[in-house]
Amino acid sequence: MTGPVIWAAHFLAVYASESLACRWNEPAAHDAIVAGATFFAIAAILLHARRTVRNTDTNGSCEAQRFIRLTALALDGLSLIGVCWAGLAALLLDACR
Repeated sequence: MTGPVIWAAHFLAVYASESLACRWNEPAAHDAIVAGATFFAIAAILLHARRTVRNTDTNGSCEAQRFIRLTALALDGLSLIGVCWAGLAALLLDACR
């Protein structure tokens, strides 16, 4: 569940900052916010995925816990794709046009 929450926060930061940057006529601020938010979102998702992989390798966990951990890992991967997609789109396209 961590991956989708991070993706949603990143998505909100990217598009809210674009709206505010256009009101203030500061497209450079938008680029800085998007770059920072994308970096931190990617780092947070990768750290969570790493922790999930470590916890999946334990032998004492039951099948239901293992399934939940693998599902969390899959959601982290999908969220990472979403963060990269939204971040690249926001950085490549000009704000306020």
